[in-house]
Amino acid sequence: MIATTRAARGLVGHLDRIDVSDLTPPVAVACSGGPDSLAALALAVAAGLRPVAVHVDHGLRPESAGEADRVAGAAAALGVAFHGVRVSVDAGSNLEARARHARYAALERARRDHESSAILTGHTADDQAETVLLNMLRGAATTGLGGMPARTATLARPLLSLRRSDTVEICARLGLVPVRDPMNDDLSFRRVWLRREVIPFLERAAHRDLVSVLARQAGVMRAESDLLDELATDAWPAAGDAAARPLAALPLPLARRAVRHWLGPPPPSLAEVDAVLDVARGERRAVELAGGRRVQRSRGRLAVFTAAGGPGPVGALPGTLTGFGMRIESWVERDAPARWPDGRWTCVIDGGDGAPLAGRLVAVPAGRIALVGPESEPLWTVGYGVGPTARVHARTRHFLWITATDISEAHG
Repeated sequence: MIATTRAARGLVGHLDRIDVSDLTPPVAVACSGGPDSLAALALAVAAGLRPVAVHVDHGLRPESAGEADRVAGAAAALGVAFHGVRVSVDAGSNLEARARHARYAALERARRDHESSAILTGHTADDQAETVLLNMLRGAATTGLGGMPARTATLARPLLSLRRSDTVEICARLGLVPVRDPMNDDLSFRRVWLRREVIPFLERAAHRDLVSVLARQAGVMRAESDLLDELATDAWPAAGDAAARPLAALPLPLARRAVRHWLGPPPPSLAEVDAVLDVARGERRAVELAGGRRVQRSRGRLAVFTAAGGPGPVGALPGTLTGFGMRIESWVERDAPARWPDGRWTCVIDGGDGAPLAGRLVAVPAGRIALVGPESEPLWTVGYGVGPTARVHARTRHFLWITATDISEAHG
């Protein structure tokens, strides 16, 4: 077994380059067996985070079962627990995206099973650079060009300041033998194509290391994008009043972001956002949007009407509920969150006595989707906030976590 103190001594130079100060043990580490995820597992051990190695087998390759055994062996060598799970991903288009969704859903279940504070991944600066280029090819705006955030409600990427060469070095220092995934050589996957062909070509032409440039620019772009989001939501709509004239008077970048936040999921295209601004300026009276929504100006105010305004799908909380292009997943925890989510895409509400309750998705004004309880009381408006009767209070003993994932075609 590799003792924690030995790992800490061997990785001190790398430990100094990651920030895990906001993480509390235990944590779940997504571990495929590659050098990045093994390094993340070793660093979590060295940082005293009491990690659990979680391996997700997508069942896409016959050798994947053996890779789970390799990860289990590495976990044993590091003196940590192992959790293996198999998911099913059907053949078809957009395999990468569907496999990723299945993987993160399995990781979240494992995090809850082990009462971990967060899921840690082994994403490095190289992954960040590839993500920026992928988002650029998709036509993403500044949010997408900001790449992957280092931290969300239950997900942490502490290795974004490290390179893949660093993770290989960490494994070599500790005698860990990484798994080699042949899919990483398949140029039919766009990320592999960028990694193997596009980035090396650009670096040769530019005579510089573009990975560090792209990763640094992603950090700058994300900070600026987050600030613009805050400014936009503060600027409009004021106190929920969707007055058209104040929106039309905003600088265009803030106005566009304000409209996106106001409309909520499914995310509107740039053309749709600009059409809504035309309505705000009085150049159009109304505009039809994807998802059966219509934005109309009346008496100086904007309003959203949706064809999906009737009763939505019903399901049990905790559990999974799908409708209106959203997947809602919920679970109960007995301890208060170590880090409270902001309530936009993940929230925590009062879980009552912990018993299951009936929840329903409904479309509400301003194009938002809301989760309501048995008596139609608002529990959470996705992308907006928690209902007043559902908020956590001093007597809360069961904390109901709820996450929303956009699964509409518009999200891509």
